[in-house]
Amino acid sequence: MTMKRIGYFLLFSVIFLFSACEQKIEYVDPTWAQPILPAKGASIKIDYFQPDETVLFSWIPRPNSTYKLYFDLNMDFRNPRVVEAGARDSFSMSSRDFLAMLREVYPEFSTTKRFFWKLEQNTGGEISISRRYFDAFIYIERFVDARDGETYEARQFTLSDGSVVTIMAENLRAKVYADGTELPSPYRGGPGDDPVYISRVGGYYPWATAVRMTWEEARQATLDGVPVQGICPDGWHLPSLAEFDKLRQYWGPNDGANKIKDPAWWRTTGTLTNSEKMNIVISGYYWDVDTPGTTLGWNESGNPVARFWSSTPYLAGLQLAWGENPTADNPEKATHLSFYDNSQGIHLQGGPIVPGVQNNCYPIRCIMNE
Repeated sequence: MTMKRIGYFLLFSVIFLFSACEQKIEYVDPTWAQPILPAKGASIKIDYFQPDETVLFSWIPRPNSTYKLYFDLNMDFRNPRVVEAGARDSFSMSSRDFLAMLREVYPEFSTTKRFFWKLEQNTGGEISISRRYFDAFIYIERFVDARDGETYEARQFTLSDGSVVTIMAENLRAKVYADGTELPSPYRGGPGDDPVYISRVGGYYPWATAVRMTWEEARQATLDGVPVQGICPDGWHLPSLAEFDKLRQYWGPNDGANKIKDPAWWRTTGTLTNSEKMNIVISGYYWDVDTPGTTLGWNESGNPVARFWSSTPYLAGLQLAWGENPTADNPEKATHLSFYDNSQGIHLQGGPIVPGVQNNCYPIRCIMNE
């Protein structure tokens, strides 16, 4: 046989063997437990305010087989939660039930956690298993305020210390407290007749209305680290200055305003992206909502502003913007987060809260309780 013929023979043999192997694999009927969903390493979102959404686990069913699902923190499954699935090819549960089950596995689960799950297949007493893991995390994109049916967008941020903060991405529009009690001052909304802008700026509240307590009570709550619900919905609270500062550091104290201002509502827009979708607009402030004829102040020294009350009174030792570091407590002031049209920075400042004199009224953004 010539070398050329030998080459053709070897090539044909390889093609034949490859085809035979390929054909053989095609007709293999596997019998092992084979999960489909969720994929290995998948992320499963649990929308806290959509408890009836469905979470699905599925697999390839085998003839005469039954199935169990195991859930645990570790892949050795020493203390699992077990779900009987019978002869079905999938198992689904509501987000509400799924979250409850995961909290049975890990009671501290509140933000994000890795879990392991195992599919066990029983075919006439022959056991086959397959292990996978998923990352579950609770998220909120919007919620409905039960007191008035108002719907708000919200955003979640994982900070450098690993904590997760969920904060409103719209200004509060509440006209009563969460328990239905009337506000001590009449509700004051944005000026003009543009419904989009009026919705964006929400309500303007004196600090005492926002915290719903005395200055001394707010001081004690700050010292004790106790969240202040104030005018916020049930399950939410007014941000403390420390919480605002954590977000400020996360976004960037010197240029973070670029990421959270909505360029559609500011004059200086060259660097604004609103990439964090916080939708902050120029809102200005009222000096005293109880004073007849009081009008909205847009500017400070000709510079348009937006400000949001914190629950923290004006206390000695605070580190505020531009060297404003109080050496004594001042019951005539409280603190806020502020933005300026000509500044890319995010600023912590103090503002007056003296009724009938200068009692500044600012919008509110609430933070969800842990």
